[in-house]
Amino acid sequence: MDPDEDPFVRQRQRLGEEHITAWEQTLEETDMLAEDRREDGWDAAVVMVPHTDTVSRDMKDHDRFGLMHVVPNNYADTFVEAYDEEAYTEYLVYGDAIDGVMYVAIELIDPDAKRSIFVPCTYDMTMSEGMTKSALDEGALYSYFKTISGEILGRFRYEEFEPLVAPPNGNGIAGVADVGDVTDNGDA
Repeated sequence: MDPDEDPFVRQRQRLGEEHITAWEQTLEETDMLAEDRREDGWDAAVVMVPHTDTVSRDMKDHDRFGLMHVVPNNYADTFVEAYDEEAYTEYLVYGDAIDGVMYVAIELIDPDAKRSIFVPCTYDMTMSEGMTKSALDEGALYSYFKTISGEILGRFRYEEFEPLVAPPNGNGIAGVADVGDVTDNGDA
C-alpha cells in the first residue's frame, strides 16, 4: 500500500516522520505477532481501529472512561465473532511511545481457548489526564470498542492498567495483566 494513500500515515505526517515510522512499525509488528500466535495453533484476529480516544468521566453525560476504539464496519464482524466478555482474561501490550503518543498493539488473550484479538492503535497520552485520574479513582481502566455510529460492540476492563498508560520498557513489551470482569455494555 502506498503510504500516501494510508489515512493512518496521513494523520501521522502532521507529527513528523518519526511518528509515521512508528505507526508503520506497529502495524507490521501486529501482523507478525498474530502470525506467530497462529503458527502456535491459536486463533488470532486483528481488528484495525482508525481512531482511539482517551476519554474521562467528565467528558460526556455518562460514567464511561478509558480507551474508546472506533471499529470500522469492515472490522466490526471480525471483532464481534471473536469477542467474548468472560473468556478474555489476560492482555499484553507491545509498542512504543513518542512524545507522549502511544503506538501499541493490545493483545487480548483467551488462554483457555487459545484465542487472541490484536488491536493496533495509537492514542495521545498528553491529553489523558482525566482518563488516568478516572482509572486511578476506579482502580481499573476500560477499552470500549464501538462502531462509527456509536454502537458498543464490547468492553474490556483492565485491573492492572499501567501498561496502557506508561511508555513500554526497553524490549517493546509494556507488560501483562489480567482483564477484569465486564458487567456494563452501555454505549459511549
